[in-house]
Amino acid sequence: MLPSTSSADLLPSTSSDDVIGLTTEAVKKSDASKEDEYVPVPPAPKRQKSIISSFEVIYAYSANGDKTLRINNAIIYMICKDNQPFTIVENEGFRNLIKVIAPLYKLPNKTTLTRWVDDKYAALSTVFKKKLSTIENLALTTDMWSETMSMRSSFRNNSNFSVGNDLFSITLSVYQSNERHTSEHITQMLLDTCTEWGIDKNKVSAVVTDNAANMVNAVDIAFGKKHILCFAHTLNLVVQNSMQQCTELRNLINKVKDIVTWFKQSNIASNELRKATQKETKLIKEVPTRWNSIYYMIERLLELRTVINTIIIRHKNAPPMLTASELSILSSVLQLLRPIEAGTKEVSGDKYSSSSKVIHCLLLEVKPFKLEDPLPKELQSLVLKEIDRRMGVIERVHPLAIATILDPRFKKMHFTDPLACSAAVESDSSDHSDKPEDNCSFWDDHHKLVHKSSKMAKSGDDISDELSIYLLA
Repeated sequence: MLPSTSSADLLPSTSSDDVIGLTTEAVKKSDASKEDEYVPVPPAPKRQKSIISSFEVIYAYSANGDKTLRINNAIIYMICKDNQPFTIVENEGFRNLIKVIAPLYKLPNKTTLTRWVDDKYAALSTVFKKKLSTIENLALTTDMWSETMSMRSSFRNNSNFSVGNDLFSITLSVYQSNERHTSEHITQMLLDTCTEWGIDKNKVSAVVTDNAANMVNAVDIAFGKKHILCFAHTLNLVVQNSMQQCTELRNLINKVKDIVTWFKQSNIASNELRKATQKETKLIKEVPTRWNSIYYMIERLLELRTVINTIIIRHKNAPPMLTASELSILSSVLQLLRPIEAGTKEVSGDKYSSSSKVIHCLLLEVKPFKLEDPLPKELQSLVLKEIDRRMGVIERVHPLAIATILDPRFKKMHFTDPLACSAAVESDSSDHSDKPEDNCSFWDDHHKLVHKSSKMAKSGDDISDELSIYLLA
């Protein structure tokens, strides 16, 4: 007979810690089972579009729909801004792009697109004609060039004017010229442009062209003595002619060109140069019509001369590397041409007025350098002679002198010809004295007192009160 046992005897003995551990484990299992039983709730189905909204989408992509018109204008802008051909709408990749981003849009053909661009030009030209009619003074920039491949000549006319503090530059016309480039023919194209855009000849304050005799004569015939030479083009001629007269320098530049050409034609050398510099650094080749391309070519060669020398000595067919003496000469030439390069960049901007900087830049170009090598000294002498021959009387160019005086940064500071400066000041003073005085101003008495005191300090300036105060400030 078995001994009597209780239910407590049948259970295993457990401590309080064991009870707590079992309880915690049970809670964890319970939480895990809840996670296993969790079923994600699917999102609520999207509401079906109403019939009205569906028709609105369809109408937006119709011929006169809002979406269609916006895409049409965007394509027109892209073609005009990026100089894309009208046939881009026939390209398979472009058609696929439009199909992906706007499946309901019907892409036009090139004939329709051409008509749209013409209509857009007609609309915008009307807007600018109204704007030009309100401008009191504007300047024209004219250029003429021949395309080497097609042997065709083109004539372009730009207008530059300001509205408040904003500067505008628009291309008024581009003509294809099949006649001789005579002064009479150029004059007729200038006048035709003014007639087409409703520009009064008297509102044209200046016309900027290159130094070609036919262009200068055409401006004189059409507008009178309002021609201004292109300063950047003149600097280009100054440096190019000076280098052509310096035979030893041309021989040295030809050596540089041979090295650059060899690197351009050799894939092995180009790859070695790229690996040695750890970046996409390429040598720069000269462009015959741009003198500063010679400057950049020499500058890049001097920058990479150590790497270039290392690569050249490993190749038998490579051109000879420049000697240390030749590199020193090029460094001096670069120092001499650096102010001219800076002046060329400064007056070539189109987002600001550069006419007031011409006289200042001219003074910067003729700044003497102390050079030791005879070759840079010869180039310096030739450059100074060319500047004096081509721009020696630039201070007497009335618009440039007035612009310099009215620039608060320069005023009369950079004038070297006292007579030219005096003539410009008196001319500007007479222009203001012809205008009737405004009504009584708060500052009238103050200006009179300042002018009186300045007259006592410096007599003999027969200029207007306002200009006198400005120049003495």
